[in-house]
Amino acid sequence: MAGFEHALILILLLTALSVVGGWLPWPRPITYMVGASVVAHWPAFPRIELDPGFFFLCFVPPLLFSDGWLMPLRDFLAVRRAILLLAIGLVVFTTVAVGLVAHALVPGLPLAMAFALGAVISPTDAVAVGTILHRLKAPARLTAVLNGESLMNDATGLVAFKFALGAMVAGTFSLRAATFDFALVALGGLSVGLAVGYLVGRVRDLLLAMHSSDGFVEVTLSLMTPYAAYLLAEKLGFSSILAVVAAGLFSGWRDPIRTDAWTRQTSRTMWSVVLFWLNGLAFILLGLQFPSILAAVSDRYPAAQLGLLTAAVAGVTIVGRLLWVFPAAYLPFLFSARIRRSEKRPGWQSVFVCGWAGMRGTITLAAALSIPVYQADGTPFPGRDIVIFLALGVIVVTLLLHGMTLGWVIGWLGLRADDTRAKEDRLARIAAVESGLLSLRATEVAGAAEEQAAFALIVAEYEHRLAELTASGEIRASAQRHRISGRQHRLHALHAERATIDDLWRRDVIADETHRPLQQLLDHEESLLQGQAGHLSDRE
Repeated sequence: MAGFEHALILILLLTALSVVGGWLPWPRPITYMVGASVVAHWPAFPRIELDPGFFFLCFVPPLLFSDGWLMPLRDFLAVRRAILLLAIGLVVFTTVAVGLVAHALVPGLPLAMAFALGAVISPTDAVAVGTILHRLKAPARLTAVLNGESLMNDATGLVAFKFALGAMVAGTFSLRAATFDFALVALGGLSVGLAVGYLVGRVRDLLLAMHSSDGFVEVTLSLMTPYAAYLLAEKLGFSSILAVVAAGLFSGWRDPIRTDAWTRQTSRTMWSVVLFWLNGLAFILLGLQFPSILAAVSDRYPAAQLGLLTAAVAGVTIVGRLLWVFPAAYLPFLFSARIRRSEKRPGWQSVFVCGWAGMRGTITLAAALSIPVYQADGTPFPGRDIVIFLALGVIVVTLLLHGMTLGWVIGWLGLRADDTRAKEDRLARIAAVESGLLSLRATEVAGAAEEQAAFALIVAEYEHRLAELTASGEIRASAQRHRISGRQHRLHALHAERATIDDLWRRDVIADETHRPLQQLLDHEESLLQGQAGHLSDRE
């Protein structure tokens, strides 16, 4: 009962801090952490004990699965070399560089735990990076590289973190054995993830064929898929992290074309809420633990030393990324004639933005907090508190530094989206409208004059849309302005409709059973109009 009450309190705290965070100029995770740290000093607030194993299991699988689901496979494969150089090469480079610096500067920190710190801060935050790139309409290739890196370095960073913890527990490390073990658990994890994604998809297809499924069943199976992949791979001794990523990639390739519109809408809405909770609650839980973590590290390290250690680790992380991205971008062109013939060299502006987009977030936080509190013999896990503290410092520094300047840097360098997506969008719209119009013209309508008139109106609407899409630039722009103006008038009328039925409901003229369906219908129509208007404004 206490656990359920604590969950409700945390969600209420997340809601309140989200409202406050909307008024402040920095990223919301900072507000979550600071607000929770303040609340933790309130004597009446319940003490919430954090189980590291449960925390990792609860938070990491859905976060990784959603990253995989949202990653377009075509874009991923098109820039796979750049992604792998960042997701594997840069992760190893960051792990080693940060590990060596931390081991040299932090008194008493074991080398294995120093490498664990390097591994845990190597993944970038997909949500923070993706939000900024989408808002500023960055070039498609740059967006694909950074999104793909965020997905893959989550997996490689967490795998490296697990190996570092294993070396800490075992007390020994063999590069040859670790390489063999990594290959084995990686291939096994990818196979398990693909198998789980395929089997869940087959179950959903079977339920659909038997007419035994609905949108809620589909969404439930979607939410359970990352945990199924994670737990099965963990049981078999393979990489549970890579299993979740593989299941997410497969499901993201399968689901959009194997589900109906209502299920897709419901699934997106449900996943958005789940990810909002998980991303926010991770920082809130850290904020609640922060006073005790700070007290533990303050007993061993003076405040000035903690500040210098945080600056050193964050500096190595930031500078190391900038030093890596330029050779990784240009050396393949120097050594491969095939690459020079088939690919265009990226501009230094895009490479610099790639190096500057190094925000850390929830995955780093979840991994750091998953470090066990005690070893098997009951003794405290060495270096846990200072590793969590330094990981938190890197998160805060990168969110504030990169998160608040990345948009300015992109604008200053003049990076803008190319016309690739716009051409694809127009091609798809023309093809879709032509197919719809062809289907309508092939339909014979017989019956009452009213039915024939309604059919003629639909055909005329499709012909108008096709003429608009295939018109010249100025005519198309004028038509788009006309459509946007029409949508604004329709939205105004919808607001009046909603106000009327709400007033009728408040005065008990209509019952809930009448009010709710009408309200949902108006809400759906308004969301469609707002979505279309937003899409048109993005294209202008």
